[in-house]
Amino acid sequence: MPSTKQPTELSSNTIVVNNIHDKDLLLNTLDQYGVAIIPLNNITTQERNEILEKTQFYKTANNIFKKEYQVEEPTMDEKLNPYNYKKRCAGDDNAGFIHEYSTPLHHMVQSNSMVRTTLSNLYDMNENDMKFAPNRIRICRKFKNVANSLHIEGHDIFRLNTTTNKHEIIPGEIATIVGISGIRRFVFWDMNDCDLKPLYDYWCDYGSKNFTLIDPKFMNTHYSGRRKMVNIDCRETPHLIVWRETTPHEIAHSPSVSVFISPIEAYNTKKVKYTTSYQPSIYKGLTYHETDLLGFCYRMGGFEWPSGKKLYQFCHSRAYSFYIHKVRDEYKTKMGKFRMKMVDCGKVDQHSDEYKAKLKERNIIIPEIAFHPNTPKFVQDPLELSDRILRDYGFIQ
Repeated sequence: MPSTKQPTELSSNTIVVNNIHDKDLLLNTLDQYGVAIIPLNNITTQERNEILEKTQFYKTANNIFKKEYQVEEPTMDEKLNPYNYKKRCAGDDNAGFIHEYSTPLHHMVQSNSMVRTTLSNLYDMNENDMKFAPNRIRICRKFKNVANSLHIEGHDIFRLNTTTNKHEIIPGEIATIVGISGIRRFVFWDMNDCDLKPLYDYWCDYGSKNFTLIDPKFMNTHYSGRRKMVNIDCRETPHLIVWRETTPHEIAHSPSVSVFISPIEAYNTKKVKYTTSYQPSIYKGLTYHETDLLGFCYRMGGFEWPSGKKLYQFCHSRAYSFYIHKVRDEYKTKMGKFRMKMVDCGKVDQHSDEYKAKLKERNIIIPEIAFHPNTPKFVQDPLELSDRILRDYGFIQ
């Protein structure tokens, strides 16, 4: 069977959309390539740098760790030139995921007019009606293509065209990420105008529930020459990258800082019946959406990620044994096992009648448990945020 070939590099200009008001051009680019890039030219380099400098990467980890095991916050050189980003002893460091939510970077991106107009066009809704779920930051240090990470997201991926009697990939939900600094790489397979029957048969055999880890050798046998990549220069200007989740794509590494933003159709009103060791027990009994709101106030995540997977705030449970000796006693059970709780490094006292009155003045709704005397002080003050951001997340109805 043929070996896996390196992807063909496309010029980023091929899939750049500069006119965000041209909805047809945006959708045509997405339909043709499965991915589109929008330079956020209205964010100056200086503004980006100022916000990047304000954003903490290890606030949660450092609250969990003892003083002697504190994680060093990255320098501006590391943030702007991620190739120089040092290794750190923090959860998911190798994968590059930074477990910080509702950061100044997220707010900068989400309140940006170009981002909002683009998403409004893609989702065909008024930008004032958009809803979001909190998500993370990612840091990558070097270029690396991971061929066996190829995946297609979604359950309903194929449909049969009754006119041509051929299978097609259903245009999937739109996913988004913003390259903040460095060079952001995106690797995908261009499946336009090809026979999808082999991929459909493969999906029936191996992927009808979760189409991940698609064999790259299989793809190269049937779809040789269709593996593409684009390198997006974010050194001066952040770029919004949007793609169809049903576009076959890989987890590509490149020296960059990226922010995930997650538009959603509706807030999840399902109630949390139980919590695991990596979720604060205070979440039990709240709705999934309410855990997002409460976590937001601590720059933490809620019960689950927007993808629907259970969210861990610090590290995966498989890594507990590696980190447990570094963890403060406050995050351990009587038996010495890890147990997540709301971080207690906040300085915003939400318990006073005066503070509650200010929230009421602006119609900000926060789960009642936030005001229990034993609930730690807020890290993120909702009163400091715009009504637009608060509406996005559901604090204001």
